[in-house]
Formats: sequence, C-alpha cells, structure tokens
Amino acid sequence: MDRQDRSAMILTTLFITGIVISNVIAAKVIKLGAFLFPSSIISYTFTFIIANMMSDVVGKERSKFLVFMGFLAQATASGLILIGLFLPSADINRGEAYRLLLGINWRFTLASLSAYGTSQLMNYYIFNSKFFKNGFTANLISVLVAQFFDTLIFTFVAFFGIYDRLLDMVLSQYVIKIIIVVVTNPIFLLTKKMKA
Repeated sequence: MDRQDRSAMILTTLFITGIVISNVIAAKVIKLGAFLFPSSIISYTFTFIIANMMSDVVGKERSKFLVFMGFLAQATASGLILIGLFLPSADINRGEAYRLLLGINWRFTLASLSAYGTSQLMNYYIFNSKFFKNGFTANLISVLVAQFFDTLIFTFVAFFGIYDRLLDMVLSQYVIKIIIVVVTNPIFLLTKKMKA
C-alpha cells in the first residue's frame, strides 16, 4: 500500500467515524453560558476539515466520493438505529434508555440528511474552486460558509413550528462552530506532511 492509499484510508476512517458518531452523541445538549448546542457539533464540524484534507492530499474526486460515502453511512446508521428502536425490548428500562438516547424521529433524520447533503457538497465546491490560492485559507472559508448553511438548514427543518426562537438557535450554534473551525483549522496543515 503506498503513502497516498494509506492517507486516504486514514482520512476516510476519521470522516466516516465523525459522521456516524455525530448521530449518536447529538442527543446530549450542552449548555455553555448563553449557548445551547448538541455535543455532536465538534465531531461533525471536524468532518469538513477532513474532507478538505482528502481533496488536498489524495484528490478532489476522492473527496467528492468520500462525501457521498458519508451520506450513505449516515443514512445506513439512521436506518439501523430506527430498526433497533422498533424491535421488541427484553427489558423495559433498557428499551426506554435506547429510545431516549437513540430515538430518531423522521424530522431529525430528514433535517440531518438535508443539511449534510447541502453543506458537505457546498464545502467541496468552495474548497476546490479556483478562487483561493492557499489551501489553508480555502479550508477556513469553505468550512465557515458550509457550516452556516448546515446550521440554518438543520435548525429550520428540525425545529420549525416547535420552537419560536430559531434564529437565536442558529446564531448560537454558528458562533460555537466558528470557534471550533478557527481553533481546529491548523489541523489542515498536516496535509503537507501527508503529501511529503
């Protein structure tokens, strides 16, 4: 296995793990001062940087394929979790715990898949455009723009008609995502070592 294939496997593993685990840990909501956001915000935001690293190290076609495989992984994981939800439980307490932790209703699944499909492809096209000369800058801008639309789409699809303060939710989550992206953006510089 050559260096490029190894890099592709590492990045694919990190990306798919981040996507799938985000669905599992999203049930925990974190309160940090005035901000409320799902704990999946860190793992999910990180996947955008990984996708851009794949473009930079292995090539944009592999990165685009990675985005589609992430969508497949997310849809498959959601489907399997739903099947587990409807299977009869041997223990009522454990069944209820499963429902509380992993119970996904159609609206959250739709919101998650819609936001993912839109924002990951947006990230891909912005990062791989000829507009940015520097990969570090392209990564920062593409992730920030894609995360804004991801947050907007997910929040409105998942919570429209349920909560009144949707714009507050969007802004709260987006501010946290900006902090995460700015702090983690230097990870993108690892692509130089992976290409060497």
